[in-house]
Amino acid sequence: MNEDIQEQVRTLLQETMQKHDGKLTYEALQSVDYLDMIFSETLRKYPVLPFLDRTCTKTYRVPGTDIVLDKGVFAFTSILGIQRDPQYFPEPERFDPERFSDANRRNIPSCCFMPFGEGPHKCVGLRLGYLQGKLGIAHIILNYRVHPCASTPAKMEFNLHSFLISPRDGVPLKFTRVTK
Repeated sequence: MNEDIQEQVRTLLQETMQKHDGKLTYEALQSVDYLDMIFSETLRKYPVLPFLDRTCTKTYRVPGTDIVLDKGVFAFTSILGIQRDPQYFPEPERFDPERFSDANRRNIPSCCFMPFGEGPHKCVGLRLGYLQGKLGIAHIILNYRVHPCASTPAKMEFNLHSFLISPRDGVPLKFTRVTK
């Protein structure tokens, strides 16, 4: 849906590979900051899990409210709700990798971007998830131009019967081989 962003990261990836003898090494992949920004923005809009669940280990009063969570109660935090809240991410439906530039990332409040959870119970596979996701995007972008087609939805609707966030009707796209 953002072919200009796709072209920009393709150019950066091609330039990076030239500097690394045509190989997409770990170091090469880590050096493309814009790819990290794109992946983070994708996870902001489409986190893998819609919510985090935790069990209260002690009675807790939510600061500034009369709400008390009793020990043993299950608490659910909506990742999707927080990461699409305009208070934290203006124009939340717009895909904007610049939200995750070095200059802007520090303005994101703690625990407002947590696609892999947060704190001592965050996902132990966070680094692997980022690496695999960025590597997958890089290989697709280096080899194909991805375009919406007639049946690509303008706005993604989620499958309400899935534990993971997934599109209700898939995401039909058109892939055109990049000529080298």
